[in-house]
Amino acid sequence: MVSSYHGDPGAQGRALRSMRGRVDGLLVLSPYAEQPGFLTDNLPQSLPTVLINAHLPGADYPVLSIDNHAGAMAMTEHLLRAGHRRIAFIGGPALNFDARERLRGFRDALAAFGAQAQGVEYPGGFDEASGHRAGLAMLADGSLPDAVFAANDMTALGCLYAFAQADVSVPGDVALAGFDDIPLARFVHPALTTMRVSIARLGEQAMTRLMRLVEMPGRDDGIRQLLTPELVILASCGAGEPGQ
Repeated sequence: MVSSYHGDPGAQGRALRSMRGRVDGLLVLSPYAEQPGFLTDNLPQSLPTVLINAHLPGADYPVLSIDNHAGAMAMTEHLLRAGHRRIAFIGGPALNFDARERLRGFRDALAAFGAQAQGVEYPGGFDEASGHRAGLAMLADGSLPDAVFAANDMTALGCLYAFAQADVSVPGDVALAGFDDIPLARFVHPALTTMRVSIARLGEQAMTRLMRLVEMPGRDDGIRQLLTPELVILASCGAGEPGQ
């Protein structure tokens, strides 16, 4: 069974409650999982549950997550190695855990590099429109960064469109990179440098862990498991050999 609700914690809570007595276990991927009481109020304690992409220190639920922090650090370090020193970051929704971790990775990579690296941050929303707005804001500032790192690929594509409208060359005038490796990233010009997130692998491992919980209740160690994204170097960053 699959239940999908977006943007409404009340609806998501009702969806979870509706599963009581109908399923043997649950995989939960929700931006509201971190809110106090969201899981305990809506899920029976005895129901085997695995969380995906959540951060709940001290919670009893096993968690599988993409290591967004490490991925963002890897991308920022790649841009720095390519010679870019002034790097803009377009963020994601403020309450989104993935977005916060990617911003943290960006900041940590700049801090580790030292005073020569400068970061400029723009708000975003994980969508093309917010990326387009950020790109326009950079153009209005009058001094483009050396590179732009967007918190996801859709945001990067919106920024790419803003630059194209202004006849700004990517990567000639400014390098550009995203995160997620969506299929469309390879079919824009220039093809987008990004971080590959294996959603299929994440889902497979989450299901394997849930089945173990269902078959052997209480045997899971509750450790948070992290999957590291892979750097995919394509044309938009203007550095390195093209990735596969």
